[in-house]
This record gives sequence, structure tokens and C-alpha cells, in this order.
Amino acid sequence: MKEKPDFDCDKYRQIAQMAKMGWWESDLKNRQYICSDFIINLLGLESDRISFEDFHGRIREDHRRRLRNEYFSLTNIETYEQMFPIRAKDGEDIWVYSKISFKQPDEEGYKNIIGYLQCIDKQTEETSESTDSLQVNSLLYQQNSLSYSLLAFLQSDDITQIINKILADLLKQTKGDRTYIFEIDREHKVQSCIYEATAEGISRELDFLQNVPWDDSLWWDRQISEKRSIILNTLDDMPPEAKIYRDTLEVQDIKSVMAVPLLSKDKVWGYMGIDMVRTHRSWSNIDHQWFSSLGNIISICLQLRKAELQAKEDRRALDHSEKILRNIYKNLPVGIELYDKDGYLVDMNDKELEIFGLTDMKEALGVSLFENPNIPEDVKEKLRARENVDFSINYDFSKIDRYVTSRRKDIINLQTKVALLYDSQNQFSNYLFINIDTTETTSAYTKIQEFEHLFLLIGDYAKVGFAHFNVMTRDGYAQDTWYRNLGEKENTPMPQVIGVYSHVHPEDCAVLKQFVGQVKEGKATSLSKEVRVNRGNGKYSWTSINVMVRDYRPQDGVIEMLCINYDITPLKETEQKLIIARDKAEELDRLKSAFLANMSHEIRTPLNSIVGFSSLLAETDDREERQEYIKIVETNNELLLQLVSDILDLSKIESGTFDFVRSDLDVNESCMKIIKSMEMKVPETVDLVFEKYMPDCHIYTDKNRFMQVITNFINNALKFTKQGTIALGYEQTAPHEIKFYVRDTGVGIPKEKIDSIFERFVKLNTFVQGTGLGLSICKSLVSQMGGKIGVESTEGEGSCFWFTHPY
Repeated sequence: MKEKPDFDCDKYRQIAQMAKMGWWESDLKNRQYICSDFIINLLGLESDRISFEDFHGRIREDHRRRLRNEYFSLTNIETYEQMFPIRAKDGEDIWVYSKISFKQPDEEGYKNIIGYLQCIDKQTEETSESTDSLQVNSLLYQQNSLSYSLLAFLQSDDITQIINKILADLLKQTKGDRTYIFEIDREHKVQSCIYEATAEGISRELDFLQNVPWDDSLWWDRQISEKRSIILNTLDDMPPEAKIYRDTLEVQDIKSVMAVPLLSKDKVWGYMGIDMVRTHRSWSNIDHQWFSSLGNIISICLQLRKAELQAKEDRRALDHSEKILRNIYKNLPVGIELYDKDGYLVDMNDKELEIFGLTDMKEALGVSLFENPNIPEDVKEKLRARENVDFSINYDFSKIDRYVTSRRKDIINLQTKVALLYDSQNQFSNYLFINIDTTETTSAYTKIQEFEHLFLLIGDYAKVGFAHFNVMTRDGYAQDTWYRNLGEKENTPMPQVIGVYSHVHPEDCAVLKQFVGQVKEGKATSLSKEVRVNRGNGKYSWTSINVMVRDYRPQDGVIEMLCINYDITPLKETEQKLIIARDKAEELDRLKSAFLANMSHEIRTPLNSIVGFSSLLAETDDREERQEYIKIVETNNELLLQLVSDILDLSKIESGTFDFVRSDLDVNESCMKIIKSMEMKVPETVDLVFEKYMPDCHIYTDKNRFMQVITNFINNALKFTKQGTIALGYEQTAPHEIKFYVRDTGVGIPKEKIDSIFERFVKLNTFVQGTGLGLSICKSLVSQMGGKIGVESTEGEGSCFWFTHPY
């Protein structure tokens, strides 16, 4: 196959010269035309550019204005052709034919134009006048056709017949093959052919062109939506993006097309088109303008006819509505009275007759509202001042004997609304009374209010709250008690409570949220849960929550839950106290059992020593041996005495008979006596010292109890300190407080046992003699002296027991 030869520019120029034709392109940004060599030579230009003003100044003046007006009317087409005389380089006017095409806007938004210009045979004035005469005759014919179409619309009631006749005449005038009107349904995104006329031998397509998809992004649909006409001399004029529509037109064997948008209130509601099937056609500006005008007439007349039909429909609806309104007025379940502008009754409905005990409206017509004894005077004054009024009264029929004759003699509760009516000239015309007998409603509402008040009173007293909530719509109602039981403020919006539970303990909150989610899914219908509620002070109260799903219709937007909650904090506190008391009783029972077992051992041990060594005293003659036995007996006597003393002290403390005899006490003197009396018990490897004290210190206390506490501290230190130091001391820690302490370098106390060291019957070492009551008794003594007691200890390093005393 031979390759296609390259395009020969010289041949193109030669052909263009022979055809007396050249091309040009506009440059809107610089307001210039860019011209080919033929036009440069024709006009005698010095370069390939000529300004808009220079070029238009060369057009003969009698055609210059026409061309300008035609150009500015080109808003809906993409091509345009024209013929006019222009001054050439030799100064003579020559006739040229020009056809232009609008380009797509460039990157800067300028919509430039391209076209060609061709010289034609010189026309004489006679020929020009003949041509103008033909154009005028054609325009007159088309104008006559437009006026006939408009007149036909106005004279006929059969819209379809008139439009079909206009379309048929259009085919004859244009020698076209098919004309049609499409209507666009933007809501459903479809277009449908509503009118069609075809030439003889051309198939009708109307039945197949219904509900065709409409898409504003497609080329054809976008052109129409943007109020731009579509003018196609051939299908080759269509851009590549219009391939879908081109394929459709080719299937119908369409060769040329013109379509214009149809407008209503500046909106495109459809379009009118004409197809050429048997031959091509080059559409002229006159064709387009005439076709557009005809389309506008059809569009306007269709819209006017629609408005006329709508008006007729509205009038029929108004008549029907008036009948319905009169029927509603007559049978309304509320009483209606109509008074004229002077206050005289002119009409009332059946319900009003029933409310006021009348058999016929004539019995009351003509009475004056200003003479009605039941209407308060302040209401009458407002009505005279032409004010709308709402009021509620107890209407007493026994007062209206002279006003109107009624069968009723009782008293009813009447709710009344008065509206002022005005005529079309805004002149006051009537008083309209709307009366509702609310006697039964008021009575029922009063009973409901009484019950609700009683229910709220009971709820507040018992701390019981009630709420109902629709999970789907997230609305509902709750009592104030219900809010308080959940730690919320009254009248907080329900959506901020249900599913949030900001004051509920996180563990309990997770359970409640999970339940709400399961209710939405239909997996749960009830819940009973005790939850902890944060009251804002770091403490939690307890609330019992009981929820049930009363109405489950998610398809109707209803999942209604009922919730009852009540405060169970006192019950929980009582329960906790009982648990603590039970645990304490069990612990005391265990400790007392251990105490009795320990006492049995502790008492027998010194008694056995006393009895045994007392017998040995009688049998031995050795003086040193007797002294040793006596010392053992004395030591066990002291131990036994201490045991009995501790038990007696404990008994007095529990019975509340522990006596305190307070007096002035010299602290330094008492502490020195304790140190001196305890030195005999201190092993040689331990130093007992009075280390830290003030020069002079006196307190008001019970001397024996004070010394008992310090002595007990030192005795405990001696039991657990094998070497090092045991130090007694005191210091002023506050203006009115002194802190006493006994510090040792003994074995110390395990960390896990420090909290229980002051409990009764507690012994850290079962092999060390003692009742386990000493520190517990010290704690009670210090408390009754107005102080506090405590210990700091490190296992393996020693302990420091201390207590405070008022100073």
C-alpha cells in the first residue's frame, strides 16, 4: 500500500487563490484578527494582523450596523454566515462571503472565533435590491406565519391540533423531514417527545422516544441546558464527545439537524427540533432566528395555556374547598360565632347551638356581644379597641335570662379565642369567636394533676423516679427524682442521659450502654441493675435501675422504654455496716478464742513457776539458791499481776467505767521516774535513755494512765530489742500539742502487720509473753486523753511508737 503523500502547502495556497478565499482567526485578548496571505493581499495589509476597529471600518457603512446587530444577537448558535461589501487595497468596494465558527474558551476564558472569507461576484445595486426584496418577502412570510401561529393558539382550545398544524407548516416551509418537541423531566432525569410531525415517507418516532435518559453532562443535553441552540449542517459538525448522540442520529439516517431550547421563566423545560433525512441542509441565520422565534411562541403559548388550565382547576378546587369549608364550619367540634363590626351576632355553627343550649340560630341572631353579662368588662374593652383576645371564663347560664333564652341553667368552663377579620380593602368587618367547652377536660385535668402531684410527692419521699424514652427518636420525659437518682440535673435533655450516663461508675455504665445497644438490635427487653452514681464529691451512692421495653416497632420509628429507678444508698450502707459488723464479730470471736487459749497458757506459766519455786524454797537451805528462787517467784508474780491488770482494764474500757483523775503533771520528772524504774529490766547490751525534752513542761492529765502508756511502750521495746538503744523523748509539734515517743533498735514490725498492731488480742510473736492487749489499751487511753497514737517501723531496723497529748 502506498503511503499517503504529505500535505502540499503550495497547492493549498494555489487553490485558495483560485477560489478567491482565505482564512482568519480572532485574538480577543489583543482585539485583532490574524489573517492568511490571501486576505493580507486583498486588503493591502502590512502584516498578518489587523485591529477589530480597522477591519470593521473597511465594511461599507450601510452594512456595518446590520452586521454589528446580528453579531451581538448570536448567543445560542456556534456558526454564522454573512455577506457584505468591504473596501479593498485599491479603494474599491468588493463583495465577500464570510462564515464563522465560535471556539471553546481558552485557558484565560477568551472565546475566540475562526472563519473564512471568500470574494464573490460584484453585485449591482439592482441585484442587491432584488436580493433584499426576496429576503424581505421571505421575512414577511415568516412573520405572517408566526402571527398566524400565535392567533391560532389564542383562538383554539385544542392545543395538540394547533401545534401539530404549526409543525406540519414548518416542514413545508423548510422542506424538512421531521419536526418535534421534547419535554425534559429533570426530577426523573428523562426526556420525552410530546409532539411530532413528519413528511410523507418519513417514519414516526414519537412512540419510541419516551422516557429517554437525560444527562446534563452529555454534549447534546448540556447544550440545551445552557440555553444554546444546536445547528448541524452535517453530523461532522458534532464534536468527538457527542459520539453517543451521533450514533443515535446516524441510526435514524439524519443528515442535518437544528434544535432550539424552549424556556419558561429563564429555565429550559424542553427543546424543539427539525431533522433533514433525505438531504443535507446548510442552515442560515434567518432559518435559526425564525425557528427560534417560532419555538418561543410555542413555549409561551404552552405555558399560558397551562396557566389557564391551572387557573380553571384552581377555581374548581376553590368552589369545592368552599363547600368543604362550609361543611367543616357547620360540623366543627368547636363552637363558632360570627359578629359584625358593631358586635351583633350574624352566624353560628351547630356546635355553638349545642354548647349554649339553643334549638335554632334565629333565637340568638342580633344579640350584642357587648351586652353579654358573662364576658368580663376588660375583655369587652379590648374588643372595642380592636384587639385579638384569648380568655377563659366560667360561663353561668343563670345570668343570661334577659340576654338570650337557653335550655341550660348550669355553669360550664369555656375557653374562648377572638380573632378580628378584615375585608379585601383591609377594613375591619367581623369578630370571630371560637368557643370550646372544657368543663370535662378541666375536671379530668384537675384529677390528673392531683394524681401526678401525689405520685411526685410519693416518688420524692421514697426517692423513686420514673421515665419513658423512645430510642429511635431520642425523646422522652422523666421526673426530677429520676434525674437526681442518676446524678443528673433536672430537665437535662434525655439524649444527654440515655446512652451516656456520665455520672455512673464506668463498670456499671458499660453494662447500661450495652443494654441500650441490644434493645436497638431487638436482643434485650428488660434490665435490672444496681449501679454506683458519682455525686461529685468523690463518693458514690447506689441506685437500682429497672428497665423494660414497652413498645417495639422500629419500622415505625418506635422503640419505647420505661425506666424506674430508686435510691438504695441507705440499704447499701446498712448492708455494708452489717457485713463489717459480721466480719468484726467473727474476728472478735476468733481473737477471743485465741485470747482464752493464750490466757490459759499465760496464766498457767507464771502460776506453775510460782507454785513450783515456792515448794523448792521450803526444801533448799542454800542462800543463793533461795534468792534465785525468790527472784523467779517475784518476776512471775509481776507478770501475773500485769495479766490480771490488763484484763481488768479491758473490762473497764468495754463497760465504760474507766476513770480518769486529771491533775498537773511535771512531764520531765515523770519520764525520769519511768526510766529509773525500768533500768533494772534493761539488759546490759541495751541502753535506755531519756533523750529529747524541754527544760520545763507541764500537762494536765491522769498521771497513772500517762505513765501506763509510756511504760507499755518501753516494755514492748524491751521484749524485741536485744541490743542498741531504747530512747524516750518528746517535742512540741503544734502550739497546743506535744508528741511523746519511744524509739528502739529492735527487730521492727513487718509492713503488712503495722495496720493491725493496735487491735485487741494481736501478738506479733506468739513466743513472747503478753496478752496482746497492751497496745489496744494504750490506744483507748490516748484517745480518752484527747490525743492520737501511731507507729513508724522498718523491719530489721527498729520501731518508733508515739502518741500526742494536748498542751
